[in-house]
Formats: sequence, C-alpha cells, structure tokens
Amino acid sequence: MHKNLKQVSDATAVGQSFLVVKNSKPVFRINPIEEVEEKKYKLEDFKKLQFNSDKNLSREVDKVVYG
Repeated sequence: MHKNLKQVSDATAVGQSFLVVKNSKPVFRINPIEEVEEKKYKLEDFKKLQFNSDKNLSREVDKVVYG
C-alpha cells in the first residue's frame, strides 16, 4: 500500500474509502474528510456576545472569586 499512497490519496480526495486489513482482519479505514463549512462572522454576531453590566460588576466578580 505504501507504494500506492498517491493513488490512495487521490481516490480519497474524490470520495473513495478504503478498509485496510492485516492477516484477514480489519485494522483501520481510510475515509475522506467531511467538508467543514467555514463560518464568516459579522460584527452583528459579536454584538450578541456583549453584555451590559452595572458599575459594580468588578465588585461582584471579586465577591464571587475571592469571597
């Protein structure tokens, strides 16, 4: 198989899978990677992460962290 790695790689790139066997027993499978959609974030998406706090937020955090 190591001699055919480019062929295996090319075939996997177009969706083919391979089952590798040793002594007639399956050892591992070579599968193509599933496409991951890249998420393009917009400024509006980050506005959802903001929080509005009161002036005493620092004191409240200190109370929680330091008791």
